[in-house]
Amino acid sequence: MPAFHDCQPEPGTVALPEMVDADHGRPPPEPTVLNVRYRAGIVGERARVVHAATWTPRDVLITLCGMPLDPSLVEESTGMPCMRCIRIAARRARPDDPDQRGIDGG
Repeated sequence: MPAFHDCQPEPGTVALPEMVDADHGRPPPEPTVLNVRYRAGIVGERARVVHAATWTPRDVLITLCGMPLDPSLVEESTGMPCMRCIRIAARRARPDDPDQRGIDGG
């Protein structure tokens, strides 16, 4: 059973790059973002936050916060989001997009 990770990679592991063995002659396709969390019983309830994740070419899910996830241990779900994934997604949002306004409305 994986230990409580608090959105940090397990000791001795490294987050996989998003585009391993990519064809650099053409732009990569837009990645599909999945909302996933560990299945019940894999980790404690505190660690079952929902991460935004995409598939790598090696059939591993990698989260926006940098954690590689084994697809057999997760499920698509809704619930309490990973705050690091939320912050990273917010930073990636274009500031000139009128639909991406901040809390202050600007």
